[in-house]
Amino acid sequence: MAIKVYNVLLYLFLPIIIFFFFLRVLLGKEDKNRFLEKLCFITKARPAGKLVWIHACSVGEIKSSYKIIKSFIKDGYQVLVTTNTYLSSLDVENKFSNSVIHQYLPLDVKFFIKKFLKYWKPTKVILVESEIWPNVIYLSSKLDIPLFLIQARFSDNSLKKWSIFGSFFKHLLEKFSLIIPQSFLDKKKLESYTNNEMHIVANLKFSSDIQKFSTKEKNNLQRYLSKRIIISAISTHKGEEEIIINQIGSLISKKNILLIIQPRHPDRSNKIISLLKKQNLIFKQRSKKEVPNNNTKVFLFDTFGETGLLMSISNIIILGGTLVSIGGHNPIEAAQFGKCIVVGPYVNKIEEIINDFLKHKAIKKIKKNEQLNHLLEKLIYNKKQLKTLSLNAEQLTKKYLNTTSFIYRKIESFK
Repeated sequence: MAIKVYNVLLYLFLPIIIFFFFLRVLLGKEDKNRFLEKLCFITKARPAGKLVWIHACSVGEIKSSYKIIKSFIKDGYQVLVTTNTYLSSLDVENKFSNSVIHQYLPLDVKFFIKKFLKYWKPTKVILVESEIWPNVIYLSSKLDIPLFLIQARFSDNSLKKWSIFGSFFKHLLEKFSLIIPQSFLDKKKLESYTNNEMHIVANLKFSSDIQKFSTKEKNNLQRYLSKRIIISAISTHKGEEEIIINQIGSLISKKNILLIIQPRHPDRSNKIISLLKKQNLIFKQRSKKEVPNNNTKVFLFDTFGETGLLMSISNIIILGGTLVSIGGHNPIEAAQFGKCIVVGPYVNKIEEIINDFLKHKAIKKIKKNEQLNHLLEKLIYNKKQLKTLSLNAEQLTKKYLNTTSFIYRKIESFK
């Protein structure tokens, strides 16, 4: 009954939804070359053989699934990956080239999803983190396609919204053959909404591959960075650049320190440049193939797919999404490089990971943004502590079990 109400409401509001969708296209917020895929215009051929469909919203979620994707490819599956964002599509294509099929997820309209499932005929459907799309779930279940929710994580706000439709949410969750929460905290949250047994708790981000980078590019950059301490703010969001610059202005005024800023969305670079100019900071821009010199205070790393390179040259990494109420991004990648990691007060999305890092003295966390300058200054001039934090972070990642193969076997056991 609930799904019928959902679809009736969806059809009633569809003209408005379509209007706003095309408005986003005009504003450049959708992929102008492929936006019709979201209206279920399919442009790629369905290859022969068994096909698994994996859906993740954006870059972070899809990256955590890369090892699972590789496992399916190795086992002879065709892999269809859907995402919602332009940057995630680029990441998938850069990582897998022609070995997977990428499409944007169609709007969750019944006739779109029906057409999509009929065309691709997946043998399994895997949703990552909090991707709950009622028609995807109901129609897949109706066709007896096993459904899996991996890396499951729901914020308190999203659960509060779902609780308004508690029985509907419960029915949706119970359509899954297997739910794997990413933490015990998420397991506890979900247990009140479903009778699904969740014996497995696993965070795929713990066993993600170390990010690759060009050694040639690293050596080239280090020629310009010799003897400088590199503080990198990685995957920053709106508001964080201003906080960082205001907080550590006195530090970057010193010649031996360089601040590198890598925005989560490189298309925000013009706004960051305006901020740097306003602060009269001398900067260079990576996307323009510029390199820093001794007078450069800030290096804007506004390119895509070079996070591994940036981490490799950094001494201290400020983790983006933790200085504003985003909730934080995965610290594992920086830890794999053996780097000293600093996080701000907003870590609700990664709380369990951060607590584990704090327990093993593998990360530094500030309670208030105003403490950032003081902490960084202490780390810079205490080389022993800096080295200890870096080594502890790297060692901790080696202790995590490789959960990917275990999760893959569990999913593969459902026919």
